[in-house]
Amino acid sequence: MPFKNVGFLYIITTYGEFGKTMKYSAGIIYNKSKANAKKLAFEVALWLKQNKFRVFVSDSISVKCRKADFVLSIGGDGTMLKVIRTFSPLSVPVKGINLGSLGFLTDTDTNEIFMLLENILSSGFIIEKRVLLSAEFEYKGRKIKAVAVNDCVVRSLSGGKLIAVDVNIDKNFTVEYKCDGMIIATPTGSTAYSLAAYGPIVYPNLPVFILTPISPHTLTQRPMILSDKSNISFIAKNKDIGGKIMISMDGQENYTLSNRTKIKISLYRKPFKLIKNCSKSYFETLKAKLYWSV
Repeated sequence: MPFKNVGFLYIITTYGEFGKTMKYSAGIIYNKSKANAKKLAFEVALWLKQNKFRVFVSDSISVKCRKADFVLSIGGDGTMLKVIRTFSPLSVPVKGINLGSLGFLTDTDTNEIFMLLENILSSGFIIEKRVLLSAEFEYKGRKIKAVAVNDCVVRSLSGGKLIAVDVNIDKNFTVEYKCDGMIIATPTGSTAYSLAAYGPIVYPNLPVFILTPISPHTLTQRPMILSDKSNISFIAKNKDIGGKIMISMDGQENYTLSNRTKIKISLYRKPFKLIKNCSKSYFETLKAKLYWSV
């Protein structure tokens, strides 16, 4: 599929209609716990097959990474997070169809899905590149490299007690936070847990990370915005004897770590590719989801 690179956007073009000069492939991933998600997935698959696409369908639990020209995620933002992490190693563009309650990432409603596909057939689509973060740590004697779309969260497993987090930026000790936990968020994740912890809203394609303490003991310890080129590491210290630390990737992949385990945060080697909804701007989504001007 031909494209041209325009900064953080790819403009995808087509030679005539999809399927007339060559075949294209699409994946449809649905959340089987959502009412009507499976039914909608197979309706969309039938429509695509009738328009000469190769199509595969999977639920979000058993989905495996495979190459496609694009993938549709049918569910809520949680489904979308799983789909993005699954397909980002192959740089597959992803579009979310919203069956959830919030929908920052899944900004296309079910009544818009066939209009979206018609537009893809006739005009192609525009992709926005967004950063992913990678967390590296030791877990049960193995080195783990985990990926997050929204955030990596570190906190105590000792019943809500404070932890101390030593933060190093570019190999220089920066600060010790005493807090309930620490959030390292991408700009995409700035409207998720980080926002609830009073972090800033950050435009989603900026090349930065957000460091947000959860309920810091000292009010002068505030969130920081860092370059995504920074090498960030921290050691979370649980003062309880034998205390454990939990690390969570997008709230979906969770690991229990030994006290004082070192965690390294860096930019994932590839961005994820989000198919834009050109009928809605990011700020329109913010106004609708955060009830601004209501």
